[in-house]
Amino acid sequence: MVLALAVDAWAWKPLFVGHRGCNIGVENTAEAYRNGVDIYGYDGLECDVRVTKDGFYVISHDETTNRLGGNLTVADATLAELQSEQYTQTHGGVTYTGHICTVAEYLAICVEKGVFPVIELKWTTGINNNDMSNFDGLAHLVIDQGLTDKVIFLTSMKKSQEYIATHYPQFTRQWLCNANWEGNEEWCREYGLNPSISIGNFDAGTVKTFHKMGLNVAMWTVDTQANYLKYGNMGVYMMTCNSLKPSEMPELDEVNWGEDGLEESSRDVVCVNATDWYTVGGMRVGPNGSYDGICISVKHLSDGTVRADKVMKPADSNQRF
Repeated sequence: MVLALAVDAWAWKPLFVGHRGCNIGVENTAEAYRNGVDIYGYDGLECDVRVTKDGFYVISHDETTNRLGGNLTVADATLAELQSEQYTQTHGGVTYTGHICTVAEYLAICVEKGVFPVIELKWTTGINNNDMSNFDGLAHLVIDQGLTDKVIFLTSMKKSQEYIATHYPQFTRQWLCNANWEGNEEWCREYGLNPSISIGNFDAGTVKTFHKMGLNVAMWTVDTQANYLKYGNMGVYMMTCNSLKPSEMPELDEVNWGEDGLEESSRDVVCVNATDWYTVGGMRVGPNGSYDGICISVKHLSDGTVRADKVMKPADSNQRF
């Protein structure tokens, strides 16, 4: 049986995440992260985590620092060696300088600015499909900063995703993917993974497929209003950006999910997951779960379906998104 809801429509915007901070500053540096919030107004900040030779968690997209003017391999260098390098990067004709940022520094910025961290796990020492022995230390950095219910862990590594789902189910997770989302829908459902799909590799049908499973599609990267409108009107709930200004983007009309947007089971089954909360437009309420108004509560049931009910959710509800 499907659940059709008749409610008043309202406008909405997706969540916006600063890709490696933003393009004002050297990528993945403290300056880029602060400017991502202060100048662009992003809701979240994305980073790329690696582990140094002496066991520190630092932020670097690449295995080496060569592209930014350094000459070190992150896994073979100490934190002090990495911090001694100065990096340069040019965006829009402006050249910026900066230094490597540690995960501890990045998390402190997220707390200071009141935004949620999106931590992309790169294949690094002790955080990979074969060995997750260094993930515990990273997880406790997040927990110690009080970000357990705000963090999103993002990675393309499937075995790493399964490890986190098993050992840290309290963390929200996204699977980084491209066209390979197709054929992995049931795996995403099994492990509670929202797919984060690269631009151009999905359509409205993809978004509806995952929405019907109680999952939301995020995407990367969006830097034009045309793409914001194209994908936002599909119901993408989170967009990673380099330079898009959320305040300059128009609000979107409520998404028409159709009668098969959310399934409701009529059998005698039990809830196997915590309740998720969505706006009627299909966007998860978050990142801290605070929302006051009409929502759809979604419970994942033991027979593989989800139950959807229209409810009034108070702003002080402690349900996490």
